[in-house]
Amino acid sequence: MGRDYFLDKDLIIDVNGNIYLVYTNINPYGYVYAMLKYVYTGKGIWKGYERVLKEYGVKNMLKLNQDFTYEPCYGVSFPTIKKSRIRKHLLPEERLIEIIKSPKDELEEKVVSLYYEAQPKRAGITGSILAGIHHEKSDIDLVVYGCKESVDFLESFSGFDEDKEWVIETSKNYGLSLDHAKSLYDKRVRGVFNGVKFSVLFVNDKVERPCQEVCVRIRKVKFRAEVEADCNALFYPSRVYLHNVSGLEEKPSELISYEGIYSLLLYKQRTIEVEGMLINCNGEYKVVVGDRDAQGYVRGVL
Repeated sequence: MGRDYFLDKDLIIDVNGNIYLVYTNINPYGYVYAMLKYVYTGKGIWKGYERVLKEYGVKNMLKLNQDFTYEPCYGVSFPTIKKSRIRKHLLPEERLIEIIKSPKDELEEKVVSLYYEAQPKRAGITGSILAGIHHEKSDIDLVVYGCKESVDFLESFSGFDEDKEWVIETSKNYGLSLDHAKSLYDKRVRGVFNGVKFSVLFVNDKVERPCQEVCVRIRKVKFRAEVEADCNALFYPSRVYLHNVSGLEEKPSELISYEGIYSLLLYKQRTIEVEGMLINCNGEYKVVVGDRDAQGYVRGVL
């Protein structure tokens, strides 16, 4: 039972009991791209665990006290864990099946209710519930797998109550105006269900090979462009094609966002303003949002 490869939103428990979040489908030899999320101290509200990755975003990831591996193909270092240090690999899809069959507490019962109300095809559960360290006020992090399944979900699901705190929290965490943060909010993927906050995360179900291209970082840029988006805008990192680029001599063909807050905007929006890092990958210009030296942003243009 299960799978022996890693996908975005899986969790890993290392030999010391620390819990890591996998954040990509790239499966290199000998290690996994994963961010340290929970450390056991005996004092944390997550059954003795404390959350060390308190907020998402590249700037917060860079502060983590864990191993980083330099990738010459991309010219930067990423948080990783060696496979030899992995004690357990937790799969979101298996955990959701387990909860549906036999919920153990009130929060797990709400997971079952949310699942049947939202009706995602091919789903899983991640976060503290996947790790089994949740408490009564933990969020529910639902995972939807696959391209067609993700698009079908967004077209059929209208959401529940709004998470009114998300806009304020996002504004503070990413240094955005309240109006900018509000434009990123979509209650289909972040909201409140029966008094519990929930999120819906979309995951590509295809494994990717490492170093498919060699990229060189050039400089920080700002420009406008039209977007051609498909389900790859919903996955992490978000990827969309660019057309009619203005304000930039080079004409990048693709935008890659490592800041997940922009995924729904990129999926829905047709014209955008971008600040990010211009890179050259095998002779093709692209732009990265969420580079460590150029955090950047994406803003919708009417």
